[in-house]
Amino acid sequence: MKKILLSLFGLVLVAGVAILGYWFSGWMPLAVTVPQQNEVYAQEFGQAAEQAMAELVLAQQEQQLPAVTAAVAWRGKLIWAGAVGYADVATNQAVSINNQFRIGSTSKAVTATSLARALAAGHIDLDSPISRYMADLPNPAWQHFTLRQLMSHTAGLPGYQQNTDRVGAIRTLLKQRNYTNVEHALTVFDGSELLFSPGDGFHYSSFDVNLASAVLQHAVKQPFLQYLAESVSTPLQLHSLSADYADRLLPDRVSFYHTYDGYAKQHWQVNLSQKWAGGGLIASSADLAKLGSAWFNPEFIPAALQQEFWTPQVLNSGEVNEQRYALGWRHFSQDYLFCDKENRLSHSISMVHHGGVSDGAQSWLVLYPDLQLVVSMNTNTVKENYCDFAGQAARITRPFLRKIAPDWLPAQP
Repeated sequence: MKKILLSLFGLVLVAGVAILGYWFSGWMPLAVTVPQQNEVYAQEFGQAAEQAMAELVLAQQEQQLPAVTAAVAWRGKLIWAGAVGYADVATNQAVSINNQFRIGSTSKAVTATSLARALAAGHIDLDSPISRYMADLPNPAWQHFTLRQLMSHTAGLPGYQQNTDRVGAIRTLLKQRNYTNVEHALTVFDGSELLFSPGDGFHYSSFDVNLASAVLQHAVKQPFLQYLAESVSTPLQLHSLSADYADRLLPDRVSFYHTYDGYAKQHWQVNLSQKWAGGGLIASSADLAKLGSAWFNPEFIPAALQQEFWTPQVLNSGEVNEQRYALGWRHFSQDYLFCDKENRLSHSISMVHHGGVSDGAQSWLVLYPDLQLVVSMNTNTVKENYCDFAGQAARITRPFLRKIAPDWLPAQP
């Protein structure tokens, strides 16, 4: 026993020294002057794009972001995309509008898009027990889950912190194991207890969407990533949308960073294959905006399905869940843009959205159905307060909103 304790103490000591060594080395100063790319695809928005670009530059400087990109689409077409900063700080590689960022939980909205396509094609049903499509479920407590419950986080699955599958919980924390199939990644939580009976409560968890992706691939008889490409990426020509592969070279993927007091340090290597569907995809801001715009196209997503996926789901009690979570999207209305309470609009605006936080990255995608307006933004670091990041999107949105719907904003002084 004494030898075992000494051995464990030695491992902890070595790990502690390694962590300290990592944290206190490798910091690089963030540049004051950084490269920029400004692409205007609709000339009538030239002035709005110029103003949005100025706001993007200001956001990069004020928030100390190694790189930040954004894009705006309207009525189904990309009208502007901008990029500021460095995709790689160490090599001074300028970021471009085509660079891929980890999109974190915005992956859930992407997965919802693929699922909606499968529903439209008649491959799957939202309210059938998932055992209809995946008979060999690894946990018998999952037999009567439905895709509606999984995609609205009302099935009862735990999150990372509540996971009682001890081995799986450690693996989700370390993020080093490689999974080549979304079904194999279910092992990180298949031994965990449920938090509540399906439909009785709400608990946001990537495990829900990871399981939904395994069910989807059984229903369509294709690997999830292959079906995602076939149903979404290829028809929409989203060349940047991909899994965040840890075992292959992705030349357009940016580097990811911790930032502090004007310095950046590259994030340690992680493997996100345990959660591709729920939080492990990468994409450019421009392609996210295109994906959002596709939801306004009834030939891509039928109108009835659009409304079903955007309707906040109710619990068994009949109450709407606490986050107004729909199916892979959140949906609510308010009289200000997200994280921008200080600047009220003239009336309430409906927004369908999802954000994401990943290892060294943050993402934001919002759709304004009343205007068919879509805004996306990405960065390669993490701000502790999410609004410090997503709040910048409001500043980028306002110039376009003033052009599209000037009566929604107060008059300029």
